Amino acid sequence: LKDSVDDVSNAISLGFGADMLVDLAGGMMDLMESTDELRGDLSMLDQNARAAGVGLGTTREAMQKLNTVSGETDSSIEAVSNLLAAGVPENRLQEAVEGLANAAITFPDTVKIESLADSLQETLATGEATGQFAEVLDRIGYGAENFTNNLAMCTTEAEKQELALNVLTQGPLKGVYDCLLYTSPSP
Repeated sequence: LKDSVDDVSNAISLGFGADMLVDLAGGMMDLMESTDELRGDLSMLDQNARAAGVGLGTTREAMQKLNTVSGETDSSIEAVSNLLAAGVPENRLQEAVEGLANAAITFPDTVKIESLADSLQETLATGEATGQFAEVLDRIGYGAENFTNNLAMCTTEAEKQELALNVLTQGPLKGVYDCLLYTSPSP
């Protein structure tokens, strides 16, 4: 915003026309609108965290880590909100984030973090592997049908979450997220 104000000030002092001032003012309005949207999205995430009994700091950190992978703040907010709605507890949220990231990094052109989190939530709620979560299960060789059968043997929500998080953080997907974060580029 300061840069935009400085540009307007410079434009006026240099005698630029009204068209440039209108463009600059439009840019400032767009910036303010996108800031309002972000604040609204973050407010929604904070409300979802409170409703789930998860700390705001933990929730925001999870969103930022997903954003590192997706590059899309709104998608990261939606994904974390879906994890919270799925009942992922605070002490497992980072593991869930890593699991989503593992799949999205492994299949970057087809697996989107928010869709994966949504289908994971639906899978845990319905007891049947669905959507992008089912697709990931099939692509890593676990199989959606096999997962659904194993999920049916779980007797608690914690066991269901454990099964899902193990699939996303072990086996073929194990460590993918860590490699992204801790591998330094070659000179």
